[in-house]
Order: sequence, then structure tokens, then C-alpha cells
Amino acid sequence: MPVALRQVHGPLGYAWNLPEAAMTETPIEDEPLMLTPGPSTLSARVKRAMLHDYASGEEKMVSTIAFCRDYLLDICNGKGSHTAIPLVGSGTSGVEAVIGGFVPENGKLLIHTNGIYGDRLLEVARRIRTPHASFRTAPYTPPTAQQFEEALRADPAITHVMVVHCETSTGIMNPLAEIAAVCRRMGKSLLVDAVASFGAFEIDARALAFDALVCSANKGLQAPPGLAWVVAKRAALEETKGNGHSLTLDLWDQHQHLERTGQFRFTPATHLLLAMAEALREHAEEGGVPARQARYRASWRRLVDGMRQMGFSTLLDDAVASPIVATFHDPDDPAYAFSKLYLGMKQRGFVIFPGRLAAANTFRIACIGVVTEADIGRALDALAETLAEMGVRRMGRAAA
Repeated sequence: MPVALRQVHGPLGYAWNLPEAAMTETPIEDEPLMLTPGPSTLSARVKRAMLHDYASGEEKMVSTIAFCRDYLLDICNGKGSHTAIPLVGSGTSGVEAVIGGFVPENGKLLIHTNGIYGDRLLEVARRIRTPHASFRTAPYTPPTAQQFEEALRADPAITHVMVVHCETSTGIMNPLAEIAAVCRRMGKSLLVDAVASFGAFEIDARALAFDALVCSANKGLQAPPGLAWVVAKRAALEETKGNGHSLTLDLWDQHQHLERTGQFRFTPATHLLLAMAEALREHAEEGGVPARQARYRASWRRLVDGMRQMGFSTLLDDAVASPIVATFHDPDDPAYAFSKLYLGMKQRGFVIFPGRLAAANTFRIACIGVVTEADIGRALDALAETLAEMGVRRMGRAAA
């Protein structure tokens, strides 16, 4: 069923095609549409939810936190077996809390990486001195179950495995279900970085049987950045008591306090929590995970097809690409410079990202936030205009 849209214009000429369920008035500020894998453009409704002040212990905040925790468990089939724990900070804060809490001193973590955010897991493990091993696959190649089996058999000391579900430095999807099956078969605990994918992809906590999963407010859930969430298996969380390497990132302690009082241990991000709850209501009204993924996928399909028609090539094959963000090779034309493309797109109402070190000579366009297929069509027109203004004529892949 097609999503009902309403076009909204701001005083500077920017326009949005917003889902009716995601807004009830014009955006609070006239800003470009963020075609980035985070932060993403929020609906006016979510922004408006932040315009209220509450003390942290008021019933409004206690009920807001409870609603958010309950909804996150509901959409990942985690009620009863798992619990949801919020932290103030970016998704990386959640990653650090999980690695520091769930891998004990006598444990060892296996990390897979095929991009910048896999490398981030390695950096966290090094910084907090967590024993770990790792293996790498190319940024355009997902790992196989066999590679995980071989890595685990090669090092019997490994107790935990951590993987990035969607690597947004390129847009690749890693095979979470297959990795989880290997962990179950070999008796290893699974930790998941689902910062980019949670809320837009079906993730079944019971079927995957992960010990902990990290997600962010500001990706598929379309809430403001600044809140990290950890969905943790209750039995595994109990084993983390005393493991925390940091006072503020101690998940066991935060969970105990939440269960006892309904509140954070320390001052919470009250305005962000209010907006998070509103974003989750939007998520439910849109149709939950299936509807959100369908909208992202329709936008991504329009984007990839349109860019290929212009002559651009994608870093990834469609079979392994996520609908969250697409990565394109820079054009092989001396007139091309990403800095000029960025400025031209921003002047026309869109913000895009350069590629990351995982894939040099590339740039990225994301499809998350309040972005629709119609918005992508306008972005393609803006990109064509910008390239013409730059004098770029050859769109083929630039040499590495």
C-alpha cells in the first residue's frame, strides 16, 4: 500500500515529501534534507516533542522510559528473554558498554570487520584492553559462516563474537542469522552492533539468541542522536555484574537501577527521551519494521537505478547491499571534486557524505530519516544539475 505523502516547503525554498503519519505541521526549521547515514532528518512531530521540560523523576519521564523499553523489546521479540537498557551517548557508547561488560577478564572476543565500524569495534577493544582476535573481509564482501567457524576453531580461547550487522561505511549487510547459527553450534556468545539496522530490519532476539545488541536512537528509529540502547539477554546480563570498566557505562548497574526505580542512575537526556518515544509512535503508525524497510528500500531502488542511468557505478552488488545507504564510485572526470558536489547539493537542499577510508574515491547517499522515493527523485535532479554546473561529463569509475 503506497505511503500517503504531503509536500512541505520552507521559506528558503527547500521542500520535503513527508509521510502523512510522520508530521502534522511544517518543519520547525528550514534546513536541507539529510541524505546521510546519521544523523538523519527528523519529522516536525519528533522535533516538537523536545520542546518540553520535565524533571528526571517525574511520572512523565518514568512512563516515557518504560514505553521506549517495552517497544524496543516488542519489535525484536525480546519480551521475557531480554531487557532494554538506555544510555546517554552515541551508538559507540553502547558498543563500549557491551564489550566492556559482556566480555569478562578471562574471556576473549572475536571481531569481524569489513569497514570503518568493524574497525571501531577493534579500536574499542584495544582501548579498554579487552582480549580479542579479529579477521577482515573486503569492504564489498560479506563474511561467510565457514570463515567464522575457521576463526573459532583456530582459537579455542574465544568466548564471544561481535559483528556489525549493517556496515554503513559502504552499505553492506553482513549475514547475521548465519553468524548466529555458528555461535549457537559452537557455544559462543554473540554480540551485535545493530546501530544502523535496528528498527528497519527484522531482528528476532529469541531466534538469534544474542547476549547483547546495540542500537541507536538516530538511525532506523528516526529519533534524535544522543541515546544508545542495549538489548540484553537477562541471564547473560546477570553474569556481567562487576565487569564494567566504566561507572557511566556499567550496564548491569544501570539496569538494576532502572528495574528498581524506573529512572536512570544519573541525569537522563530528558528531551531526547521524549522525542524517542514520539519517534517510536511514528514507527508503529507507519507499520513497524516491515513498512519502514519497504520505504527505505523503495527510496534506495530509485536512487541506485537513477544513478546507474546517469553512468555511476556502485561499490556493492545489489545482493549484498542494504537499503540504508548506497556507495558510488567517484566519476573519472578531471572536473569532478566531492567538495564541489557537496556544496552544489547543499545549495539545492540536500546533504550527502563522502566515502570512508573503507572505500576510497567514493561518496555515499543514504535513504533513512523522513526520506521518500519522491525526495530521492528530486535529489537525483539536483545531482544532475550540480554535475552539469561543475562541467562533469564522464561518470564512469575513477581509478583507485
